[in-house]
Amino acid sequence: MQLILFSKFLNFVNSIYSILIINLKLKITKKKTIFFFFPRKDLTLKDVNYIKDLLSILNKQYLVIFGHKLHSLKFKNSYFINESFLRFLKNLDLFISNYICDFFPKNSKKIYIHHSLYDTPLSGRKNEKQTIERLKNYDFIFLSSKKIVTSFVKIFNIKNKKIKIIPTGYPRLDFFNKLKNIKQKSIIIAPANFLAYPDDTLIYDAEKIIEKVKKLSKLKIVFRPHPINRDYFKKIKKNTYIDKILLKYSKDKRVEFDFSEDYSKSYSESAMMITDISATAFTYSFLTFKPVLFYSPTESLFKKSYKKLHHFKDRNKIGIVVKNIKTFEKSFNKILNNKKKFIYSINKIRKKMDFIGKSKSKTINSIMKILNN
Repeated sequence: MQLILFSKFLNFVNSIYSILIINLKLKITKKKTIFFFFPRKDLTLKDVNYIKDLLSILNKQYLVIFGHKLHSLKFKNSYFINESFLRFLKNLDLFISNYICDFFPKNSKKIYIHHSLYDTPLSGRKNEKQTIERLKNYDFIFLSSKKIVTSFVKIFNIKNKKIKIIPTGYPRLDFFNKLKNIKQKSIIIAPANFLAYPDDTLIYDAEKIIEKVKKLSKLKIVFRPHPINRDYFKKIKKNTYIDKILLKYSKDKRVEFDFSEDYSKSYSESAMMITDISATAFTYSFLTFKPVLFYSPTESLFKKSYKKLHHFKDRNKIGIVVKNIKTFEKSFNKILNNKKKFIYSINKIRKKMDFIGKSKSKTINSIMKILNN
């Protein structure tokens, strides 16, 4: 209890200090100002390098400041600050985040850079309306392509004329687009955040899936939990399905748990991915040109609610969808035996995406237009 209180006090003090320093910088600078905030503590480290690279070109012309919630993260013009303190920032021209915030600096224009390559559901079905309402607090939404913009507007009913939705490409893809396809050593299992999608996750059948893969392939199995769920897998806490997975496979030489921030090594060394509703499926395929096996136990619900989303319409272009463990074996073998077919199909759909290789410049130009409007 004392540690919790001390941590809160430390966060408070550091946030106050950051507000004072940032406001002083904003007051004396003659440049237009950009503040990028990482609202998700557990997702910051996986994004910080690509975001810094994306905004680096703006440093000469503008004052670029970063906010985050990690005491250990320190680099030039970066500050620890709790989200609720953002409203005390003054004289900011532009506020940007890549996950949804609920607090903002006063009078600044607000950009949300969507963190998904495709129009994957924003959250679980129960929280979707609330998520969309939170999005409407932004002035601009940057999406990966024109077709995703059209889908996003229709499906999520974003009709507020004050919000401008702009196709800018997917800078994360360009940043990591240097992956080398080295010797394929593994099958990667990468479930979505089971806290956000409790009804659609493969996590409840993870043990069955791992056992199937062990029988069907001699390759190593890399289990990569969603970054938000990593803490659940790092320590056995109580008797849950996650603890059962850890107890069974923590000493299994065929199974490895990957908690790294950078997925490039795991992706490069894998032969294919197994996932559920996770948005990482398309990022994986577009980076590696390797196929995905989608484990979709609630497929009938998707067809009712999300049948128009490209995320669901395009799954068969980068892999195969299975509804249960009974049909898993046939589809798994089909993917491994038809890699060339999937490489061709993945390349074909990838080429239809806007601004691949140019998304950094497109995003920066869009930011500059907003600043100079």
